[in-house]
Amino acid sequence: MGFIQEWFGFNGWKELSTRGSIFATIFYRIFFVFGLAVSIIAYSYISGGEDPSLIWIIIVGFIWFLIFQFLINFIFVNGSRYPK
Repeated sequence: MGFIQEWFGFNGWKELSTRGSIFATIFYRIFFVFGLAVSIIAYSYISGGEDPSLIWIIIVGFIWFLIFQFLINFIFVNGSRYPK
């Protein structure tokens, strides 16, 4: 569970809460929602313009969540921006 927890866990949010400002936290949450909307729109466009079913919206949302968690952990935990 170490690799998954390190790269896809909530450690990045904990670091952001303790080291970052409230504006950075709000920015990243808005970025998450914006990215989720773009992901769903892109999936709908790629699939031929049809409205995606709920299951595909959930799958696309989950994949975006994993990508976003990876980015947050890379920036705030595993990257070189903040030393351990």
